[in-house]
Amino acid sequence: MTERNNENLINSSKSYFKYLIFVLMLVQILDTYSTIYPGSIPSLIVAEFLGGLPTNEANSTIALAGSITSIGMYFLFFNQYLVDIVGRKLMLAITVVGMSIASLGMFLSVNYVMYVSFGFFLNFFFMSDIWLIIINEESKTNKRALNSNIILMAGLIGAIIMVICRFIFITEVNPYWRGMTLFPIILGIPLFFVIYFTLKETSKFKFMKENKEQKSRNFIGDIKSLFQIDDRKPYKIILIISFLFGFSNLFIGLFEKYIADIGTISQTLVSIIFFLTIFTVMIAYLINGLLADRIGRKPLLYLWSCLLPISVIIWVFGALSSQSAFLIVFMGYAISHISFWGLWGVIRLITLELVPTDKRGTGLGFRSLIGAFGTTIGLLLSSLSILAFGLGATFIIFVIANLVIIPLGYFFIKETKGVDLAEIK
Repeated sequence: MTERNNENLINSSKSYFKYLIFVLMLVQILDTYSTIYPGSIPSLIVAEFLGGLPTNEANSTIALAGSITSIGMYFLFFNQYLVDIVGRKLMLAITVVGMSIASLGMFLSVNYVMYVSFGFFLNFFFMSDIWLIIINEESKTNKRALNSNIILMAGLIGAIIMVICRFIFITEVNPYWRGMTLFPIILGIPLFFVIYFTLKETSKFKFMKENKEQKSRNFIGDIKSLFQIDDRKPYKIILIISFLFGFSNLFIGLFEKYIADIGTISQTLVSIIFFLTIFTVMIAYLINGLLADRIGRKPLLYLWSCLLPISVIIWVFGALSSQSAFLIVFMGYAISHISFWGLWGVIRLITLELVPTDKRGTGLGFRSLIGAFGTTIGLLLSSLSILAFGLGATFIIFVIANLVIIPLGYFFIKETKGVDLAEIK
């Protein structure tokens, strides 16, 4: 059945579709906040739990701990694997409440091991692709990128709330990092009930369940089946790209610590940088939303992969300026975030458009697993690099790996613009 003929299966009313978008916006607000708030407070975590260590050793310890917590992201794969078995709605609800419980554990932490343990648990759930599967399966073919990026832009409200919380709780006089965990604790639990009791299962998942021959599924067989799809070659390359993306972006979690170490920008100005950067990220979502369905996914893949390392170099050296540090760092860091979130969105969208419906959660989840593995390897190696070269040089060394994405995408990734999701095999 083609996408066009299948559109009558889209959940019955326009009012429900609008409600679905609203709920997924709340999910993305929570997800965005939970993804970025740990990266806004590493200097405070060091001050409380690792205050006796020299700077490079403390930074190396944080990177090592980050490699441990990144292993939690491996469980995203199992969350998304279950999406193809028990459904999209239930697993979306579980990821939402999981972010809330993990944040509560971080709030209650009394030592660094406890904090890292619940950070590990938080990584089970954030940056999940479940909402992306839902909105793409319920959208018309020519509106998939637009609707996805509308929700992503709404998710920036989560980043705005994070910065507001940082202004409130992280002051020069009396910083209180535990206050940063309160928002996901408060939002996550009621949102779980909203999703569980008011959302419907997606039309394409129900259609697949009702019309596909029922057969027993096994984990190993489902993984092997990903490499038997028609687009198995570009899918393998997107896995390599995901590994490189995860491997190279150490700066996302340790930008604040680097700026605090250099000392040219105060915590208040750091909060202002975070706040202003939120609005510049809209540029990435707008470009992806407006151009991905027109010029295609691949040109955007090249653009973001090229800009990301250039931008990191700008703010790493800009922070050393005694007079213009704030302006240079803001400009460079803004471009870094535009590039990071733009590239992340394009990678996820291409993956979704390579994998058939009955394997879509598994395929996206396996991509998340490979990306998380890249993050773990990158953090482990960077913990050694930091001891030898320092934090700033390590950022640059690792982020350059994104340039490899350009030839990989050009030679081996197919253009997925306009692909009919129902006909992918």
